[in-house]
Amino acid sequence: MTGIVPAEIGDAAKADALLETMRAAGSAGQGDVVTYFEQLEGGWSRHSYAARVAHDGEERAYIVRARPSGSLLDTDLGQEFRTYELLSDAPLPTPGVHGYEPAEDTPYDGPFFVMDRLEGHAPNVWRGRDRKKLLENWEGDRQVATDLVEHLATIHLIDGERAAAAATPRTFTETVDRWEGVYDEMRLVNDPVIEEAYAWVRSREPDPVAPCLVHGDYRIGNCLTDDRRITGILDWELSFVGDPRFDLGYMSLDYHAGKFTTPGSALLNATAEHAWFHERYTALTGRPVDPEVVRTFTALGALMLFSILTTGISVYDQGATTDIRMAWGRFALPGLRQDLARLMDW
Repeated sequence: MTGIVPAEIGDAAKADALLETMRAAGSAGQGDVVTYFEQLEGGWSRHSYAARVAHDGEERAYIVRARPSGSLLDTDLGQEFRTYELLSDAPLPTPGVHGYEPAEDTPYDGPFFVMDRLEGHAPNVWRGRDRKKLLENWEGDRQVATDLVEHLATIHLIDGERAAAAATPRTFTETVDRWEGVYDEMRLVNDPVIEEAYAWVRSREPDPVAPCLVHGDYRIGNCLTDDRRITGILDWELSFVGDPRFDLGYMSLDYHAGKFTTPGSALLNATAEHAWFHERYTALTGRPVDPEVVRTFTALGALMLFSILTTGISVYDQGATTDIRMAWGRFALPGLRQDLARLMDW
């Protein structure tokens, strides 16, 4: 169907597909039109597009989330969509979804789904002024830190049986196997520090706990804020059903507090003191936080990140992408190796 978007919209095929998918989901009517459409900057393994749709003269803002061919990680867009559906009734600031198209042959060069566009901006912990704002919030009413821990507790209270309807269950060993497999496939050289770290993590497998929904990439950079409150939790493509302590360890990485080539914030995620965050989490979930277990999952998080960044470097090296950000990941690898050595008490 053509002619359903104004002529001034630059990519009519994508806008048409957006409306058709929303109509199939019952989120748009035949008289609705796209009034604005553009691709957003950013996106490593997903492309995002901003759109506005007029419903009976009233405009609403949406985001199209697409997985193009040749994306950084071959993650399941359908799972991400189902996770948003799962969270629709949860007391979390996540966007509602309005249709999923699983076909590979689409104007978006792959599957896509439509979701609400939430207000706010994503803090960039590698930018000094963003770290300063987070520090000011911590030294003030601590509302961003409070939201961050309360939302994580809410996520982890979604039990494994319910979460398995949306996300893939994965044991500790399966999680390690997954990222070591990516490392083995994408590494450019053998790295003895990384290989030793995988052995170290495997030797410290913690006693199991009841599985639940795990975000898999939980950090302030994947949230939207209005500088005082968290207004959105996004980027669920790495979610799985498993050990909630993965999120606690992963968000403890110095990298996620702004470390790249130079140190970042001393705060957890550049947002809160570590002990404060863990105490609040324990009070909210009834699950005590063992620092040694968190240390194991922090190392696993570093290994996951190392595999992801190595994938980007390899894809760029092979000429499969011209996105220079993929190559920039090489500057973060020495710091991750240092962190792993420290975590292993070398």
